[in-house]
Amino acid sequence: MVAGLCVGFIILPFVSLTGYPPADCMQVWYLPSPDYVSADFNVSAVEAILDDLAANRTCINETILAEHIPLEGVAVNETFAGYFSLICERKAGVSPSFFPVLSQYCGYANYSRTGSDDQYLAGEWYFDGIKEFLQAEKELCRYLEEHGRVSTVELNISKGSRYSPKSFDATKYECETTSGYFLIYKNTFGREGDYFIVYYGTVGSVDLSNQTPFLKALIADRYPTGSGIVGHLKS
Repeated sequence: MVAGLCVGFIILPFVSLTGYPPADCMQVWYLPSPDYVSADFNVSAVEAILDDLAANRTCINETILAEHIPLEGVAVNETFAGYFSLICERKAGVSPSFFPVLSQYCGYANYSRTGSDDQYLAGEWYFDGIKEFLQAEKELCRYLEEHGRVSTVELNISKGSRYSPKSFDATKYECETTSGYFLIYKNTFGREGDYFIVYYGTVGSVDLSNQTPFLKALIADRYPTGSGIVGHLKS
């Protein structure tokens, strides 16, 4: 079992398949989207298709998923759409320009907020090995300390989460070009060896305290629902 499956950059929750989503599918896993899978989505049909692909030893990648998985039941994420709009598309395989290229499996997206000129950024980097993850974490911490102000804070997204109350430590980052919060997600698919560094922030120089409620809403939109560890950066 896995916590989700990415189909055309849409997350399908709790889909069973032989194996796990490929690394290139992880690049935008935690980037908020205006689409989500509704209760009408036929999960059983998707499971049967995936089992058949696995039985035929078909390499399950993003292109194959888009060709075989029916998208009936995909609906508008009304909670997201009530506050934010996605600017262009989510960029897979491209690191946010504000930060170093930490992994080849990376992605980012820009958002605007309804009724304001404020813009936001979500970015992520995926690692399938502890050595690469620890090296990237150390490099990022060094970069952040050289370019801005860094601290560890506690965030609570209970009000914005569709699931149980969530409180966790995050790395707060402030500079002239972007300010926001970094999080670490470890083993969130119920297996050892998956590591994500994710960032949710503003674009430009802002008062971060005023923007934190909106950033918490972005975090809650894609917060992990399964097992695993959520925490802050460690230098």
